[in-house]
This record gives sequence, structure tokens and C-alpha cells, in this order.
Amino acid sequence: MEEKIQYEVSIHEKKRSWYELLLASVFYSAFIFMVILVIYYGWIEESSMIFIRASVTLLLLGTYCIVYGLKFSATKNVLIDKETNTIVTRYVVGPFSYDLKSKVTEFEYVSFFQDKWGEYGTNLWYVKNRHYKMYSFESKEAAYKFSLDVSNRLNIDLLDATEKGNFKWIEKKI
Repeated sequence: MEEKIQYEVSIHEKKRSWYELLLASVFYSAFIFMVILVIYYGWIEESSMIFIRASVTLLLLGTYCIVYGLKFSATKNVLIDKETNTIVTRYVVGPFSYDLKSKVTEFEYVSFFQDKWGEYGTNLWYVKNRHYKMYSFESKEAAYKFSLDVSNRLNIDLLDATEKGNFKWIEKKI
């Protein structure tokens, strides 16, 4: 039996809205339809020219369908264990999940910044100049609140890097 680990910081994306899940199901259905066509024309009908065309269509459009199906249905969860200094990124699609574990030596600080597209991102910095990109937000206030919450939970410093070349350490109120 697997031992359940309690993470100090557990950040979960909200559930996908109904129209995103509907779009994802359309893309997945189109992919399954293309696979069925390839199987039908390859083994049942045995028409080599149509089989080749269906295979190329599956390769091109099928890849498109899978990528956009995942885009509209996948969620990203971040779990941080301060005792073992582990960051677990969990990607979830329906009942399936995939974990990526990152072992770090020591957390240093959290920063929030504005990227070239005008979104606000948050990074968790550790060991010299390495960082883990956590999430992106549309507003500065949302990025600030998220970064402040993470820095309080991990008991580390917070850096405002929204203005290029004018970084400010933020004093947290206890």
C-alpha cells in the first residue's frame, strides 16, 4: 500500500469549464474517428491508396487533435514538500495523472514578474540561479497574492520584479 505524503504547499488549478471540456471531447472524438478509419481501410477494406491517405491525415490532423484536446482538458497541480525539498508537478487529464519530480537543495525566494506578452508570472528560486516557473496570471494583483501566499507558506523572501531593472524586495507583514 502506498504511503500518502502530506505536502506543505499544494496548488491546484481550477476545474476546466464545460465548454473547454466540450471542445476537448470534440478533438478526442475526431482523433478516435481517424484511428478507426485507418484501421478500417488498412485491414478490413484493404485499399492501399486510401489507407496511405488516411494514415497521413491521422499523422497531421491527429497530432493537432491530441494537442488541442490536451490543451483544453489538462490541468497542472504543483505540490511542494519543504522537508524533503521536492517539487512535484502533476499533470491531470480526467482520471489519469503524470508526475514530474524535481529535487532541490534549498528554496531561496519567490518572485513575480511581467513577461513580454504582458502576463505576470511567478518563479520559485532555489540554489544560486535556478528557478521553477509556477503559473502565469493576467493581473499583477493576482500574481502578487499568489506569490505572497507561497512565500508565507515556505517562509522565504518575496521579490517584485515587474519593472525591468528595478527589483524590489517586499517586506511581509507578520
